[in-house]
Amino acid sequence: MRVLRNLALDLVLVSLRVGLRLLSRVVPTSRSVVLSASPETEGNGVEVARALLGRYTGTIVWLRDGGPVPVEVEALADRGMVLVPKASPAGLWAYLRAEAVLFTHGLYGSPRPVPRKPVVNLFHGDGPKDVRPARGVGAPMASTYLVGSTTLFSGFQAEAFDVPRDRLLLTGNPRTDQLWRDLTPHQLAALGITGPYVVWLPTFRQPRAVGAVRVHDAAVVRDDAAAGLAGLLAGLADRGLQLVVKPHPMDADRRRTPGVVTIDDDDLARVGVGLYPLLGSSAGLVTDYSSAWVDYLLVDRPIAFLVPDRSTYDRELLPADVLDWAPGEVVDNDPWTQPFAEFFADLDTHGRRGSSLRLSVAERIGLNPTTTAADDLVTELVKRGVLDSA
Repeated sequence: MRVLRNLALDLVLVSLRVGLRLLSRVVPTSRSVVLSASPETEGNGVEVARALLGRYTGTIVWLRDGGPVPVEVEALADRGMVLVPKASPAGLWAYLRAEAVLFTHGLYGSPRPVPRKPVVNLFHGDGPKDVRPARGVGAPMASTYLVGSTTLFSGFQAEAFDVPRDRLLLTGNPRTDQLWRDLTPHQLAALGITGPYVVWLPTFRQPRAVGAVRVHDAAVVRDDAAAGLAGLLAGLADRGLQLVVKPHPMDADRRRTPGVVTIDDDDLARVGVGLYPLLGSSAGLVTDYSSAWVDYLLVDRPIAFLVPDRSTYDRELLPADVLDWAPGEVVDNDPWTQPFAEFFADLDTHGRRGSSLRLSVAERIGLNPTTTAADDLVTELVKRGVLDSA
């Protein structure tokens, strides 16, 4: 069944890639742009739409996957953004007529751009994971420009996507603008958060089939993170902190763990809360190979890395030694004597203890410290002629 699904998906995507590229050469463009984000609450897409609504005078078309409209998207539609089903003739026509296309995870098979229609890959974060599409799942994401926030990690990504360095836009991840948006106690309580908290953001090991994504038949990959959670939960409880886990949208493991507040995209959509405001209100972050820690450096708060599968993780890390100089304690598969001791000490000082390390890592990776990434991106797109004016 999985093989048939992948073959059918490949056939559809190849047809779209070829057909839309040919039509894009001849169909006249209009003063419009199309945006596609997956999931629709993905901050890079939402924040770029918000910035465009404040400055772009053309039509902004948001391509939808279906289902209930997220609160954030509905608010943008109330301001004039046009919502169109992605899998529809209207969606395809909007794509063909747009003067520019922006996406986070690819769109319509990602046809190679033609000169008259620049394609901007907003992507979904700068991290150490190798993103080359030949690695098991994924598809080519052809684009004219790639958006990033670091000279180091974005450089690897540009090479993977075959985007020239001079078309790498290091304006910052637009979603990071949300880190400074406060959440109310009522919003947090609706998610099951009743006090100060630390967020655990594990990346996915075994992907599940979500939308137009191919899934490979590799053996189930386990990270055995539960082995390190008991000490983490106990230490956080001693400090009056909750642990909140947000599973990756593609993770087959939904991370339902006793003592942990589990929040998924549906929960966030129900309350009208984005992931990055949730991160911005947290006391600290526990993650692994995820790109979230790069963004979290901007708020300069404690970070720990729970990587019990460090020696068996099946994705290449770039650079390979990244965990040797990570900006926080690494809890890996070595014998644990006092796991999270450094992380707890940093929490006890409200981040002062680890601040110099985080600053040095931010400098090492060339992190753009902007707090206005979405607006900076729009400015750069106008400067480069991607948008006529804004």
